[in-house]
Amino acid sequence: MTHILPLLIDLPGAFFLLCALEKMITRSSKRYAFPLMLISCLCLYVIIIFIGDPGNILPMVFFFLLTVFLSFEGSILKKLTVGLIFASTVFSFNALRDNYLTNIALRYYNRSRYLLISYISSLAFSIFLYLMIKKLAPAKQYDLSKRMWKLLLLLTATPIGIVLTIVIWYSRNIPFNVYSDPPIEYAILLTITLFSFIGLLLTISTLARQQEQDRRIMFADMNRSYYEAMEQQHFEIRRIKHDMANHLQILSALPPEKRDDYIKKLTENAAFTQTLRYCGDTTVNAVLSVKENLMERCGIRLTCHIDIPHELPFDKTDICALFANALDNAIEACNRLETETREITLESKAQKGLFCLKVVNPALGQDDPADRAQAKRGFFPATSKQDKENHGVGLKSMAEIASRYQGTLEFRQKDGRFEVFLYMVMG
Repeated sequence: MTHILPLLIDLPGAFFLLCALEKMITRSSKRYAFPLMLISCLCLYVIIIFIGDPGNILPMVFFFLLTVFLSFEGSILKKLTVGLIFASTVFSFNALRDNYLTNIALRYYNRSRYLLISYISSLAFSIFLYLMIKKLAPAKQYDLSKRMWKLLLLLTATPIGIVLTIVIWYSRNIPFNVYSDPPIEYAILLTITLFSFIGLLLTISTLARQQEQDRRIMFADMNRSYYEAMEQQHFEIRRIKHDMANHLQILSALPPEKRDDYIKKLTENAAFTQTLRYCGDTTVNAVLSVKENLMERCGIRLTCHIDIPHELPFDKTDICALFANALDNAIEACNRLETETREITLESKAQKGLFCLKVVNPALGQDDPADRAQAKRGFFPATSKQDKENHGVGLKSMAEIASRYQGTLEFRQKDGRFEVFLYMVMG
């Protein structure tokens, strides 16, 4: 009991460390992830690091990195970099606490007062670390390119290298004595290591924001191109319908043997079988006109419930991207199913300052609890296409658009159906 009580007292500090770490990298949905990382952060929080005694720090580095690899999502480079950045920061503080703050406290206070000072300083550091990361860390789902993570890993080698070098080098050159005062230069280096964490965190945030900006520009260009192509198709449809009177005049003048061929060519044109008006927004009408024609060719039934009485107050390229991406994903899913099960339901409303869009289609395979957990945590489902580098951005593009209009995107798979829902504020 005497050994368990101190660990329970240290749990709040370990919990703040875990919360801080989760601001930098997303924890896995596996059940063991939280308790495993809490134990790991507790060990990291309480570990004693004496300059000149490498026996604690080296095993702790490997143990902490192992738990990070097992308990968090992301690439190997991301886990390794974030784990080393976080570990070097806590190691630096622990080394300062156990070698300099300890000696000062033991000189001027008794043992009980020293333990209190050590506890308060450790808890204060954990809370400060959490608040700082909460303020400076990038968005939760950030990610960087492989090249950027390699660069950050190289930069991370400096702070972790300083800590390990101080501990190992000092132990090789000076006889170990926990009560001796280590050189003040080491305290300066450890302090620099602490401040380097802020620099690395700001670097990650800056790179993530820049990458997000580049992604938004890419989405905007894609949406603009998509809209222009859709608008051109819709224009062609309107142009052909406008020319209907001319076609009728020609038909009346053609001899019977040529009239049938002319009628056949006209009826094969999709423009004459499309319904152009679904609602009061011309962009929505254009997208649905083109997509419904595509769905008819694929044997997909479309059910629409649209209540948009007027033009939507959003950029036309954004409106086009929302409806087109949602329907493209649903069409792709339906094309993998039997013809009799291919059905898409689209519902959309623009009322009381809110715009809502919901698209539902049958899902292939059984519901996966892990997939539902991932969706709840905001992870996008993977594309089924082979070229994964250039596909699978539809939902991300929709989420980015929704966020720009103070909205959100949600998706879930349940009872054999996949549902995409989003809402946006109409300014």
